[in-house]
Amino acid sequence: MFGFGRTTRPAHSHTTTTHTKRHSRWHRKNPDRVAAGYKASLSNPNTTSTGRKHAKHELHKMGRSAHVPFSVKVKRALGIRSSPRTTHAHTTQRHY
Repeated sequence: MFGFGRTTRPAHSHTTTTHTKRHSRWHRKNPDRVAAGYKASLSNPNTTSTGRKHAKHELHKMGRSAHVPFSVKVKRALGIRSSPRTTHAHTTQRHY
């Protein structure tokens, strides 16, 4: 206080880090699920071209097919979704 006495330190003196990998003896990533995620990113219209290239590269590295059907490419180019978006607009019902 006012430059006298001891200085106060923050409550947590360590820095927090986010762990991207979990080190576990028993838990392993299922390669089929990893490949399914990459395949999903290939058909997702929100995935960037860089993301698609990365997914194709990883699938080829795993020895998997990176084939995307022509219909998916057309839908992605035209912005067509397979299921319509749900609208959250509030509508009022009028009773006459």
